[in-house]
Amino acid sequence: MVMGTAQRKLARRLVGAVALAFVASLVLTWMLHEQLTWRDTKHLIDNVFSDVAVDIRERVDARMFRQAMVVRDKVYEMQGQPWWNDPDESSRRLRALADELGVDEICIADADGNLSHSARREEVGALNFNTAEGQAHEFASLLTEGFELAQPPLPSTLRGEKIKYVGVWMPEGGFVLVGAREKALRNLARSALTGLTHGWHVSGDEGGIFITTDNGTIISHPVAGQEGGQWRDPGEDNYWEKRMFEGFPVYVVIPKRTAVVERRVLVATSAFLNGMALILAAILVGLVIAHYVRDQLAAQRKHEMEMATNIQESAIPRVFPPFPDETRMDIVATMQAARDIGGDFYDFYFITSDRFMFMIADVSGKGVPAALYMMRAKTTIKGIAQTGLPLAEVAERANDALSRDNDANMFVTAWLGELNLTTGVVTFVNAGHNPPIRTSSGSAPEFVRDRSGLMLGAMEGITYKSHELTLRPGEAIYLYTDGITEQPDERGDLFGEERLRFSLESMLSNGVAAVEGGSSPLLRAVFHAVVAYGGLVEQADDCTQLIVRYNG
Repeated sequence: MVMGTAQRKLARRLVGAVALAFVASLVLTWMLHEQLTWRDTKHLIDNVFSDVAVDIRERVDARMFRQAMVVRDKVYEMQGQPWWNDPDESSRRLRALADELGVDEICIADADGNLSHSARREEVGALNFNTAEGQAHEFASLLTEGFELAQPPLPSTLRGEKIKYVGVWMPEGGFVLVGAREKALRNLARSALTGLTHGWHVSGDEGGIFITTDNGTIISHPVAGQEGGQWRDPGEDNYWEKRMFEGFPVYVVIPKRTAVVERRVLVATSAFLNGMALILAAILVGLVIAHYVRDQLAAQRKHEMEMATNIQESAIPRVFPPFPDETRMDIVATMQAARDIGGDFYDFYFITSDRFMFMIADVSGKGVPAALYMMRAKTTIKGIAQTGLPLAEVAERANDALSRDNDANMFVTAWLGELNLTTGVVTFVNAGHNPPIRTSSGSAPEFVRDRSGLMLGAMEGITYKSHELTLRPGEAIYLYTDGITEQPDERGDLFGEERLRFSLESMLSNGVAAVEGGSSPLLRAVFHAVVAYGGLVEQADDCTQLIVRYNG
């Protein structure tokens, strides 16, 4: 009887110990997974904010540059009027033009740097940009270099209030300066930012990037047609963060069910198996744990592939044509991801109104690490390129930045090109990437094999050399990643560069269009040729293609 009581006490203690271990395991595992989830999500949110900040600044600068160019055209008309050299009348006319264009400041500098005309009468003759200091002196470079210059909103040296200035040069000497204070800048930028984040989902199909006004009116929504509503707190089912860019609130929202690696299911399963391990024999525990580990790894890999896919798709432009009003060139790109997601990406954007940057790249590795490194590489290259540096120096600085703190020893091959839309000259740097192919209607496609240096991120201090080629109107340059040329057939033979060149030649001679509206029949045909060549062999790698046609 005593023995039975002792056994029951021992059994109760064992049950209590198992229950306590189960609860402790559940709580600790839950806390750990929640912390890991937020850490990973925070890193992704930071990357997205970094990228969207560049896009917003581009849109705002482009809007201001358009106003400055309108002013420059009006100045050409005004210069022939008899009142142009009358400071009172010319200031009145410029003030009216500033009100019409929705800007606060219009200043004209002559070839010597003197402020010769202004919408503010008291400023005429009061400033020389060559000898000025601070914000104003930066624009003196427009007197010797034919380009454009934009500043972030800064306190004005003349009045102390915060104002954003952009300047455009005048071919006969001097430049036009346009300024907008915060209220006017927001009014100008609002139309430029409307629809900026269409189709840009950060993770899954429900999260995204939202841009609003100060009073919460949504001006850019991931879903087209949803603008105009009122911003509301996404609630506890989402991770989200707010930051300010160019005076506009920007929100990044990620649903927890897409950010979490099915963590709640994994927590319960893990705790249950820990409890069973205290009761079952060692052999049974070993079998259960082995089965659990296989399932966990499979679920983790599946989630990583989904997350890598979401990162990859959210990082690259998907809307074509991307610049409907631009007729001097056409650009189309496609990416067909493989089952094991790699780090392919492409990007394009204007450096100035006449300098168009485009690129294609391939990160070493697979899965989430490759996708995150891809985001880092894309953001780094774009941020440096936007400074207007020569392309070779852009590659060198990007390589140094990607090489630092690169504990995973990852790298990226890249082909960077900059098209001058006035002359058709393409300046390019090849950092260990596949050679592109130049196409024209009158001759066979040919490879552009000038190689400039090692892949980006391998080691610091690499020097890169830029090369040039000139596209005639109607000619195009075709870029691709090694998923195209390294697709094997059932015997293990690769598709190869020469077969790719021959396929392009055959398709173009048979009338397949390089660019047609917002798509490229040529890119579709090349991918179908690669798939047909592989036969029953699974797609080996991401197949990414980009084509730029110069129209003149």
